[in-house]
Amino acid sequence: MPERRRRRSPLGVLGATLAYAGGEALAAFRRNGLMSAAAVTTIMVTLLPVGGAVALAANLRLMATTLERQVQVVAYLRDGISPQERDRITAQAQALPGVRRVEFVGRDQALVRLQDALSERISLRDVIDTNPLPDSLEIALVNPREARPVAEAVRQIGGVEDVTFGAQAVDRLLAVTGLLRTGGAVAGLLLGGAALIIIMNTIRLTIIGRRQEIEIMQLVGASPWYVRSPFMLEGVLQGLVATALAALVLIPGYLVLLARAREVVPFLPLVHAPDVLPTVVVSLGLGGMLVGMSGSLLALRRFLHP
Repeated sequence: MPERRRRRSPLGVLGATLAYAGGEALAAFRRNGLMSAAAVTTIMVTLLPVGGAVALAANLRLMATTLERQVQVVAYLRDGISPQERDRITAQAQALPGVRRVEFVGRDQALVRLQDALSERISLRDVIDTNPLPDSLEIALVNPREARPVAEAVRQIGGVEDVTFGAQAVDRLLAVTGLLRTGGAVAGLLLGGAALIIIMNTIRLTIIGRRQEIEIMQLVGASPWYVRSPFMLEGVLQGLVATALAALVLIPGYLVLLARAREVVPFLPLVHAPDVLPTVVVSLGLGGMLVGMSGSLLALRRFLHP
């Protein structure tokens, strides 16, 4: 009896297809070395400003968050208030919605802070005989945009003489931080869109250069997905190689710029390299793979017939 042909499972068929597509993609990547190098170089050069924009946006967000955390409400207490009343006011302020932390600052501590701020230019002992500063509560907020309602609520607490939060300064600060966040996001989107167009057109040109190969595969009866799969994986491979090369430039470049910036503006909050670079590299890798595969699919639509 003739031996029955063993039927292959769907997973086996899928594995064989992926193995074929992967092998063909690697072979085509090596065989078309010049076109592959041009595509990888173009993708790498395009990914560099995108990676820089992602790192810049992360630093802008950190600056905005750091500035917003400095927004606080200060409640000045009446003179001669007892420790029990002070504790009551502190507890009432801490219980208000939107309050993250309340810290009591005694008048002596406030005077020391003022002297530290003036440094040695002016000695307060030569100017004043007694401490004119009141006891106060420094109220940190969950959201800086809640400064005004929190200040109004604190003002209603008995024993509070006055409340300040720098209304105009807070409004301007929130406008600046909003602009920083928006500017970083817009820059990233614009560069990402430009990179997408350039990369997809580059891949399209490489596939157009191999249209004869596609036509031959169709003439011998290859299905559309059988033709697509090697080109898709080749696009993914080009994106991965380009990402690796871009990372070799971005990582040392960011480290050098970070060290230089800390020397020039040491007070500026900057994102540490381990906190941003892995995200940048992974994002570029995923984006490069997706764009490479999508570019191949779109370019093949012109040559494949249903």
